[in-house]
Amino acid sequence: MAKKNKLLKILITALLLTSVFIFYQYNRTDPVISLSVSSDGRYVVSGHVGRNTDPSNPIGQLVLWDIEKKTKTVLSKNANAFSAMFIPDSHEFMWQDDKDIIYMQNVDGQVIKSFQHPFTLQNHRMTADKSFYLSADMWNHLYKGYENDITPIYTDGASISKPVDLSIVGDYFLSVTAPCSDPDSPVAETQLTANPINPSEYKKNSYDGVILWNKNTLKPIAKLNGNCGATNGLISPNGKWVITGGENATYYMWEINNPNNRQALSFPNNGIYDEEKFKNDKSVPIPERLKKEPISVGTVAYAFLTEDEFIGLGKSGMANGKGFEFAALYMAGSPWIKGYVEIGNDPSISTNYYQRNLSVSSSPKAHILVTGQATDGGINVYKYHPQKMKLEKIWVAD
Repeated sequence: MAKKNKLLKILITALLLTSVFIFYQYNRTDPVISLSVSSDGRYVVSGHVGRNTDPSNPIGQLVLWDIEKKTKTVLSKNANAFSAMFIPDSHEFMWQDDKDIIYMQNVDGQVIKSFQHPFTLQNHRMTADKSFYLSADMWNHLYKGYENDITPIYTDGASISKPVDLSIVGDYFLSVTAPCSDPDSPVAETQLTANPINPSEYKKNSYDGVILWNKNTLKPIAKLNGNCGATNGLISPNGKWVITGGENATYYMWEINNPNNRQALSFPNNGIYDEEKFKNDKSVPIPERLKKEPISVGTVAYAFLTEDEFIGLGKSGMANGKGFEFAALYMAGSPWIKGYVEIGNDPSISTNYYQRNLSVSSSPKAHILVTGQATDGGINVYKYHPQKMKLEKIWVAD
């Protein structure tokens, strides 16, 4: 009898361990490549894929995270990992599967709409009223609409070094690829005459780089110059500024109503201001404890923590415990550093290479910031406290 009980216990233990292993394997995810936070800061949807995946076939996992309940749900293992995107002011999100079908569904699992798209996405955006859908293919060509109402916006480029950054605010949208303008180029080019729709296979890359577009006319308004190499950017939530950061250590703001008003963001250089560049720097002094710390600026991604305050995230470490622990905090419209917030590097965040520019998202209204992780398939969730100018890590999820 004792032997039977012992065998039964061994069998039960083995079954439990097998169940745990199967559960872990099903829920195990690759690193985040795209990520989006709902406007109220409650949910996150993310796309996961390995670093060496073919960008023309980026199939991986789609995951829904409930920040309030601290739960993780794997929704698909056949998702385009670049396609995770929440529709603003809703609990509805969009994603694409391995057959290029795009789904619009809510957090309860209800599919509201689905449609066949003509290409594999590398980014897309939808306005809150669902009247304007913007998508980009792997060549960073831009299109408006879906199904039988697709209009090409930009087909003259061939930049594929990183996924295009897209943001839509008010009457404008922004596209950011990897530019490298001539050093003598003007701050902004506004007399734009080149046709953005080029059917030829010989592309002129006329509007690669940082381009501000009119959402109503679908025409480029301004080409914003100064960044070089891998570049990221977005429109401020108030619709007044374009913020960018480039691989050539250039960090700028352009005033949308006056694109020639370009302001260079101040930045700490390993804890010491670049005094030659900023003779009259009005930034908040670096606290003594941070003077020997490298401080992050926006080489890979930017995120707004409130409607006005934002941080830049540079290339993080390739392993936990490596890379930036702090980021400079700015106010839209002012080039000076307002403060310093702690992002931590254990686990190190997902900006460890330039092609992960879509792996950071925030809810300015809810003061929530979410990043992927450098090596693991989880996320880091932060809550920003404006009065204290403090960024608190509230959830590290596997």
